[in-house]
Amino acid sequence: MIPSLFLREAIFWIAAVLCVIAEIAILRSMLRGSRIATPDRSPAVDAEVPRARPLSELIWAVLPAIGLAVILVLTRGAIR
Repeated sequence: MIPSLFLREAIFWIAAVLCVIAEIAILRSMLRGSRIATPDRSPAVDAEVPRARPLSELIWAVLPAIGLAVILVLTRGAIR
């Protein structure tokens, strides 16, 4: 393997792994945030706080992951 190709491959895989870790953290925080109960808050306070629907939160968390996967596949093809 040519050294410059090795370097490009290494940078690509490091970036890909970091993107996967970041997406897992985003999904985990989204899922944990929707399950956290707030027993110390009164219903009136909770009524004032706007909350997104779980499905819309999931969509907005997964759409960037799909876009990133497409970019990673295209980049992988371009460096070869």
